[in-house]
Amino acid sequence: MPPNDNANLILYEHRNKKLPLAILIHHNFYFSLIYLVFAGALSFKKWRDVHSTDSLNSSLLLPVYWTWVVVEASRLYSGQKGVLLDKVPELTAFFLLSFFP
Repeated sequence: MPPNDNANLILYEHRNKKLPLAILIHHNFYFSLIYLVFAGALSFKKWRDVHSTDSLNSSLLLPVYWTWVVVEASRLYSGQKGVLLDKVPELTAFFLLSFFP
């Protein structure tokens, strides 16, 4: 039930506007964590077991994976911080890292 006075009503409406984005970022964190575990295990298995003739593939596999891990962690952190603390620069960083990794 929304509060009765005007100041609390404005705060209540403002928090409800950013709630869907907060829920999406929250679920994205857990899906990214699951993806991190599976992709990490498969990348390590491919790097260890598959002896390809292409040395470029085997030499870039793990560095590209760890670069993705660092960018994804910073993206999710900036998204959570931006939504919870209502900070525009962090939300901008979240959206830019989401669309242009």
